[in-house]
Amino acid sequence: MIRYLQKSLPGRMIGVLILVFGLVNAATVYIFFEELGRAIRWTHMEDLVARTTSLERLLNEMPVELHSEILSSVSTERFQFEIQPVAAVDDENIAEQEHPLYQQLLSESVTPPNQFSLSIGPRYYWCYSWVRNLLQPQLFFDDSYDGRRPIVIISIRRGEQGWLNSVLMTKSAFPGWMIAVLVALSLFTLTVIAVVVVVRRVTRPMDVLAVASEQFGRGETIAPLPEQGPEDVRRTVRAFNRMRDRLDRYVKNRTQMLAAISHDLRTPMTSLRLQAEFIGDDKTRNRILGTLDEMQEMTEATLAFTQEDTTCEDSRSIDLAALIDSLCEDLKEVGLSVSCDEIARTPYNCRPGAIKRALTNLIENACHYGGTARVSLKQDADELQIQVRDEGPGIPESEWERVFDPFVRLESSRNRNTGGIGLGMSIARTVAHAHGGDVSLRNLKSEGLEVRVSLPL
Repeated sequence: MIRYLQKSLPGRMIGVLILVFGLVNAATVYIFFEELGRAIRWTHMEDLVARTTSLERLLNEMPVELHSEILSSVSTERFQFEIQPVAAVDDENIAEQEHPLYQQLLSESVTPPNQFSLSIGPRYYWCYSWVRNLLQPQLFFDDSYDGRRPIVIISIRRGEQGWLNSVLMTKSAFPGWMIAVLVALSLFTLTVIAVVVVVRRVTRPMDVLAVASEQFGRGETIAPLPEQGPEDVRRTVRAFNRMRDRLDRYVKNRTQMLAAISHDLRTPMTSLRLQAEFIGDDKTRNRILGTLDEMQEMTEATLAFTQEDTTCEDSRSIDLAALIDSLCEDLKEVGLSVSCDEIARTPYNCRPGAIKRALTNLIENACHYGGTARVSLKQDADELQIQVRDEGPGIPESEWERVFDPFVRLESSRNRNTGGIGLGMSIARTVAHAHGGDVSLRNLKSEGLEVRVSLPL
C-alpha cells in the first residue's frame, strides 16, 4: 500500500488529498469545539458568579443550622459549594480586578472586596500538574477523584464560619468530543472514499493509455482510445491516437511500396531470363542466369516478408515453452539436428506466428552454420530469455551488429555460398523489437555462437 502511494500517480494524488482533507478536518473540528467550548465555559463562569452571589444572600438570611443542607441541595456536578475553614482559591491564578468576572462579582456581591477572591484556572487546564492538588484534600477531591478539573474558584469570607468556596468543575466525561470524533471520522472516511473514486476516474484514462502504448510498442494492432477524463488527459489521448494513425499509415505505405517494387521486378527479370537463354557463350549465360536467380530469390523473399508484415496478428496468451518444444520437433522431422532443454510451462502474451517465424530463422541458421542447435528458455524477474546455441566457428565481435542488417551475408564465415539472402537475423530482431525485446549475440568460450532473444514480461 505504501509503495503504491509512493510510486503511482493515483497513489500520490490520493495520499496528498487524504493528508490535506485530514488536516482540514482535524483543524475544523478543533476550531469548532474550541469556540463552542469557550462560549459554554464563559457562560458557566458567569453563571457561577451569579449563583455564588445569590447563595451568599440566601445564607445571610437563613439560620446557620440550615447552611449545610442548603449547600448540599444547590451543589451539582458542575457547580459545587461548600463552607470550609480555608479559602480554596489558587494564589497563582488570582484574577485581576479588571477581569469581567471580578467586576461582575464586585457588582453583585454584598461582601467587601477585601473579603473575597477569585481564581481562574489555565485555559488548557488539562496540561498542568498542579490541578490535582489545587484544593486541599478535605475540600472537593477525595479518593474517588474522577479526573475533573476546577475552572473557576470563588472564595468569600463568612466570618467565624470560614470561607464559602464555589467551584466550577469540568465534566468527568466528554461525550460531545466523543460524538464529534466519531462524526469527524465518519466524514473523513466518506471523504477518503470519494477521493479514491474521483482520482481513479481521473487517472483511469492514463492507465488505459499506458497499456495501449505498451501494446502498440510491441507492434500490436490497437483500436483508437476513447477520449475521456479531464481536458488535459483527453488532449493527451487525442495526440496518441493521431500518432498511432500516422505510424500505421507510414508503416503500411512503406510495406506496400516494398511489396509493389518486389512484385514489379518479376516482369523485367523474366524478360532478362528469356533473353539470357539466347546468349551463345555458355559461361556468360550461366553467370547471368545465376545472378538473375539470386535477384529472384531476393525479390521473392522480400515480397514474402512484406506480405507477412502487413498481416495483422493479434496478441494472445500462449504457453511459450510448448511453442518452442513443438517447433523443435517440427524441425527435427525435416532433418535438422535440434535439441530442446526441458522447459516448464511459461505463459506469455505475444504474437505466436511472429515469434515462431523468428525462432525458426535462428534455429535454421544455427543448424546450417553450426551443425546443430540447442534451444533453452530461462525466466528472470523482468524478462524471458530464449537461447539458441550452435557448435560453429562463431562470429567476430566486430560483425555482431552488422549481421542484423537486411541482406547482409558475412563473406568470411557463416553465410558464404549458402544461398541465403541475409534476412533471417534481421527478421528475428524485428520481431523481438516488436515485442519490446531484442536479439543479442555471444561467442561461447569453447566453440559456437549463442543467440539470445530477450522478451520483457
